[in-house]
Amino acid sequence: MDANTSVGPIRWEERTLGVVSLIVATTALVFYLDLITPLGLTVWILYFIPLYLAFYVRWSGAPFAATAVFIGLIGTSSVISYRDVPFLYALLNRLFFTGMLVVSAVFIWNAGRTVERFRVSEEHHRLLAETSLDSIIVSSGGRIIYANPAGERMFAADPGHELVGHDLSGLVDPAERESICGRVRQTMKGARMHLRGVRMTRLDGQSLCADAALSEIVWDGTPAVQIVLRPAGQCARAG
Repeated sequence: MDANTSVGPIRWEERTLGVVSLIVATTALVFYLDLITPLGLTVWILYFIPLYLAFYVRWSGAPFAATAVFIGLIGTSSVISYRDVPFLYALLNRLFFTGMLVVSAVFIWNAGRTVERFRVSEEHHRLLAETSLDSIIVSSGGRIIYANPAGERMFAADPGHELVGHDLSGLVDPAERESICGRVRQTMKGARMHLRGVRMTRLDGQSLCADAALSEIVWDGTPAVQIVLRPAGQCARAG
Protein backbone atom coordinates (compact mmCIF):
# COMPACT_ATOMS: atom_id res chain seq x y z
CA MET A 1 0.00 0.00 0.00
CA ASP A 2 1.40 3.38 -0.94
CA ALA A 3 1.88 6.41 1.28
CA ASN A 4 -1.43 7.94 0.29
CA THR A 5 -3.39 5.04 1.74
CA SER A 6 -1.39 4.56 4.93
CA VAL A 7 -3.03 5.50 8.19
CA GLY A 8 -0.85 7.28 10.72
CA PRO A 9 -1.14 9.85 13.51
CA ILE A 10 -0.29 12.68 11.13
CA ARG A 11 -1.30 12.95 7.47
CA TRP A 12 0.89 15.60 5.91
CA GLU A 13 -0.90 16.71 2.78
CA GLU A 14 0.14 19.33 0.28
CA ARG A 15 -2.05 21.95 1.94
CA THR A 16 -0.84 21.25 5.49
CA LEU A 17 2.02 23.76 5.47
CA GLY A 18 -0.26 26.49 4.16
CA VAL A 19 -2.93 25.73 6.77
CA VAL A 20 -0.38 25.71 9.61
CA SER A 21 1.05 29.02 8.38
CA LEU A 22 -2.44 30.54 8.33
CA ILE A 23 -3.13 29.25 11.85
CA VAL A 24 0.10 30.77 13.14
CA ALA A 25 -0.57 34.11 11.42
CA THR A 26 -4.16 34.44 12.66
CA THR A 27 -3.17 33.37 16.18
CA ALA A 28 -0.41 35.98 16.30
CA LEU A 29 -2.83 38.65 15.07
CA VAL A 30 -5.45 37.79 17.70
CA PHE A 31 -2.82 37.76 20.45
CA TYR A 32 -1.57 41.19 19.35
CA LEU A 33 -5.12 42.58 19.40
CA ASP A 34 -5.60 41.09 22.87
CA LEU A 35 -2.47 42.86 24.09
CA ILE A 36 -3.36 46.31 22.79
CA THR A 37 -7.10 46.27 23.60
CA PRO A 38 -8.91 45.40 26.87
CA LEU A 39 -11.91 43.91 25.03
CA GLY A 40 -11.63 40.35 26.41
CA LEU A 41 -14.24 38.03 24.88
CA THR A 42 -14.75 40.33 21.92
CA VAL A 43 -11.17 39.64 20.84
CA TRP A 44 -10.83 36.08 22.14
CA ILE A 45 -13.73 34.96 20.00
CA LEU A 46 -11.38 35.40 17.04
CA TYR A 47 -9.36 32.43 18.31
CA PHE A 48 -12.12 30.24 16.89
CA ILE A 49 -10.82 31.06 13.40
CA PRO A 50 -7.45 29.30 13.81
CA LEU A 51 -9.13 26.62 15.95
CA TYR A 52 -11.48 25.63 13.16
CA LEU A 53 -8.60 25.80 10.67
CA ALA A 54 -6.93 23.09 12.79
CA PHE A 55 -9.59 20.71 11.43
CA TYR A 56 -7.74 20.75 8.09
CA VAL A 57 -4.44 19.66 9.63
CA ARG A 58 -4.57 15.91 9.21
CA TRP A 59 -3.47 15.22 12.76
CA SER A 60 -6.12 14.20 15.27
CA GLY A 61 -4.46 16.13 18.11
CA ALA A 62 -4.31 19.45 16.24
CA PRO A 63 -7.49 20.98 17.81
CA PHE A 64 -6.25 20.20 21.32
CA ALA A 65 -2.74 21.45 20.61
CA ALA A 66 -4.17 24.68 19.21
CA THR A 67 -6.48 25.05 22.21
CA ALA A 68 -3.57 24.63 24.62
CA VAL A 69 -1.66 27.38 22.80
CA PHE A 70 -4.67 29.72 22.87
CA ILE A 71 -5.20 29.15 26.59
CA GLY A 72 -1.53 29.89 27.21
CA LEU A 73 -1.73 33.10 25.19
CA ILE A 74 -4.89 34.22 26.99
CA GLY A 75 -3.14 33.60 30.31
CA THR A 76 -0.09 35.51 29.14
CA SER A 77 -2.16 38.49 28.02
CA SER A 78 -3.76 38.66 31.47
CA VAL A 79 -0.31 39.38 32.90
CA ILE A 80 1.20 41.77 30.38
CA SER A 81 -1.80 43.58 28.86
CA TYR A 82 -3.81 46.51 30.21
CA ARG A 83 -6.78 45.49 32.38
CA ASP A 84 -9.55 47.84 33.48
CA VAL A 85 -11.75 45.24 35.27
CA PRO A 86 -11.39 43.52 38.67
CA PHE A 87 -9.05 40.54 38.76
CA LEU A 88 -11.80 38.07 39.72
CA TYR A 89 -14.01 39.18 36.84
CA ALA A 90 -11.11 38.87 34.40
CA LEU A 91 -10.31 35.38 35.74
CA LEU A 92 -13.91 34.20 35.38
CA ASN A 93 -14.00 35.52 31.81
CA ARG A 94 -10.86 33.56 30.96
CA LEU A 95 -12.16 30.38 32.59
CA PHE A 96 -15.46 30.68 30.72
CA PHE A 97 -13.78 31.17 27.37
CA THR A 98 -11.31 28.35 28.09
CA GLY A 99 -14.29 26.04 28.56
CA MET A 100 -15.72 27.19 25.22
CA LEU A 101 -12.43 26.45 23.49
CA VAL A 102 -12.16 22.97 25.00
CA VAL A 103 -15.73 22.05 24.06
CA SER A 104 -15.19 23.32 20.51
CA ALA A 105 -11.94 21.36 20.26
CA VAL A 106 -13.79 18.16 21.25
CA PHE A 107 -16.41 18.75 18.55
CA ILE A 108 -13.73 19.41 15.92
CA TRP A 109 -11.80 16.32 17.02
CA ASN A 110 -14.92 14.14 16.70
CA ALA A 111 -15.68 15.59 13.27
CA GLY A 112 -12.11 14.90 12.19
CA ARG A 113 -12.34 11.28 13.35
CA THR A 114 -15.56 10.82 11.39
CA VAL A 115 -14.04 12.28 8.23
CA GLU A 116 -10.91 10.16 8.67
CA ARG A 117 -12.91 6.93 9.08
CA PHE A 118 -14.95 7.78 6.01
CA ARG A 119 -11.82 8.57 4.05
CA VAL A 120 -10.08 5.34 5.00
CA SER A 121 -13.23 3.36 4.18
CA GLU A 122 -13.43 5.03 0.78
CA GLU A 123 -9.76 4.31 0.08
CA HIS A 124 -10.24 0.65 0.98
CA HIS A 125 -13.31 0.49 -1.25
CA ARG A 126 -11.38 2.04 -4.12
CA LEU A 127 -8.51 -0.41 -3.63
CA LEU A 128 -10.91 -3.36 -3.70
CA ALA A 129 -12.56 -1.97 -6.84
CA GLU A 130 -9.20 -1.60 -8.58
CA THR A 131 -8.35 -5.27 -7.99
CA SER A 132 -11.84 -6.68 -8.57
CA LEU A 133 -12.43 -9.05 -11.49
CA ASP A 134 -15.95 -7.67 -11.79
CA SER A 135 -16.52 -4.56 -13.86
CA ILE A 136 -17.35 -1.62 -11.58
CA ILE A 137 -18.67 1.72 -12.78
CA VAL A 138 -19.60 4.69 -10.61
CA SER A 139 -22.01 7.24 -12.04
CA SER A 140 -23.15 10.62 -10.74
CA GLY A 141 -25.47 13.01 -12.50
CA GLY A 142 -25.76 10.63 -15.42
CA ARG A 143 -22.03 10.64 -16.12
CA ILE A 144 -19.40 8.05 -15.30
CA ILE A 145 -16.95 9.34 -12.69
CA TYR A 146 -15.04 6.12 -12.10
CA ALA A 147 -14.42 2.81 -13.87
CA ASN A 148 -12.11 0.10 -12.61
CA PRO A 149 -9.67 -1.68 -14.96
CA ALA A 150 -12.11 -4.56 -15.52
CA GLY A 151 -14.81 -2.06 -16.49
CA GLU A 152 -12.47 -0.32 -18.91
CA ARG A 153 -11.71 -3.65 -20.57
CA MET A 154 -15.35 -4.70 -20.67
CA PHE A 155 -16.33 -1.60 -22.62
CA ALA A 156 -13.20 -1.55 -24.82
CA ALA A 157 -11.98 1.77 -23.42
CA ASP A 158 -8.59 3.10 -24.46
CA PRO A 159 -6.66 6.39 -24.00
CA GLY A 160 -8.53 7.86 -26.96
CA HIS A 161 -11.94 6.68 -25.77
CA GLU A 162 -12.09 6.82 -21.99
CA LEU A 163 -15.03 5.57 -19.99
CA VAL A 164 -14.77 8.26 -17.30
CA GLY A 165 -16.74 11.33 -18.39
CA HIS A 166 -18.89 9.28 -20.76
CA ASP A 167 -22.67 9.51 -20.55
CA LEU A 168 -23.95 6.40 -18.74
CA SER A 169 -27.06 6.17 -20.90
CA GLY A 170 -24.81 5.96 -23.97
CA LEU A 171 -23.64 2.54 -22.78
CA VAL A 172 -27.18 1.15 -22.67
CA ASP A 173 -29.06 -0.18 -25.66
CA PRO A 174 -31.63 2.42 -26.83
CA ALA A 175 -34.46 -0.08 -26.32
CA GLU A 176 -33.63 -0.36 -22.62
CA ARG A 177 -32.27 3.13 -21.98
CA GLU A 178 -35.40 4.65 -20.43
CA SER A 179 -35.94 1.63 -18.18
CA ILE A 180 -32.34 1.55 -16.95
CA CYS A 181 -32.26 5.31 -16.30
CA GLY A 182 -35.41 4.88 -14.20
CA ARG A 183 -33.71 2.12 -12.21
CA VAL A 184 -30.71 4.39 -11.62
CA ARG A 185 -33.01 7.13 -10.28
CA GLN A 186 -34.63 4.62 -7.92
CA THR A 187 -31.19 3.52 -6.74
CA MET A 188 -30.30 7.14 -5.92
CA LYS A 189 -33.29 7.09 -3.55
CA GLY A 190 -31.87 4.13 -1.65
CA ALA A 191 -33.15 1.12 -3.60
CA ARG A 192 -30.90 -1.79 -4.56
CA MET A 193 -31.31 -3.29 -7.99
CA HIS A 194 -30.25 -6.60 -9.54
CA LEU A 195 -30.83 -6.69 -13.28
CA ARG A 196 -30.25 -9.64 -15.57
CA GLY A 197 -29.32 -9.64 -19.24
CA VAL A 198 -29.04 -5.89 -19.76
CA ARG A 199 -28.27 -4.97 -23.35
CA MET A 200 -25.31 -2.60 -23.48
CA THR A 201 -23.00 -1.09 -26.07
CA ARG A 202 -19.21 -0.92 -25.87
CA LEU A 203 -17.28 2.18 -26.88
CA ASP A 204 -16.26 0.46 -30.11
CA GLY A 205 -19.92 -0.05 -31.01
CA GLN A 206 -20.15 -3.76 -30.28
CA SER A 207 -23.07 -5.06 -28.22
CA LEU A 208 -22.80 -7.02 -25.00
CA CYS A 209 -25.09 -8.47 -22.37
CA ALA A 210 -24.43 -8.05 -18.67
CA ASP A 211 -25.99 -8.74 -15.31
CA ALA A 212 -25.93 -5.57 -13.20
CA ALA A 213 -26.12 -4.84 -9.47
CA LEU A 214 -26.91 -1.21 -8.63
CA SER A 215 -26.40 0.40 -5.22
CA GLU A 216 -26.21 3.92 -3.83
CA ILE A 217 -22.80 5.10 -2.57
CA VAL A 218 -20.92 8.30 -1.81
CA TRP A 219 -17.88 8.82 -4.04
CA ASP A 220 -15.45 11.65 -3.31
CA GLY A 221 -18.16 13.26 -1.21
CA THR A 222 -20.74 13.06 -4.02
CA PRO A 223 -23.90 10.90 -4.04
CA ALA A 224 -23.49 8.34 -6.78
CA VAL A 225 -24.59 4.95 -8.09
CA GLN A 226 -22.22 2.00 -8.17
CA ILE A 227 -22.89 -0.52 -10.92
CA VAL A 228 -21.23 -3.93 -10.73
CA LEU A 229 -21.36 -5.76 -14.05
CA ARG A 230 -20.74 -9.35 -15.06
CA PRO A 231 -21.05 -10.78 -18.57
CA ALA A 232 -24.37 -12.53 -19.09
CA GLY A 233 -24.85 -15.53 -21.32
CA GLN A 234 -28.14 -14.24 -22.73
CA CYS A 235 -29.82 -10.86 -22.95
CA ALA A 236 -33.30 -10.34 -21.59
CA ARG A 237 -35.98 -9.87 -24.21
CA ALA A 238 -36.88 -6.26 -24.93
CA GLY A 239 -40.27 -5.08 -23.70
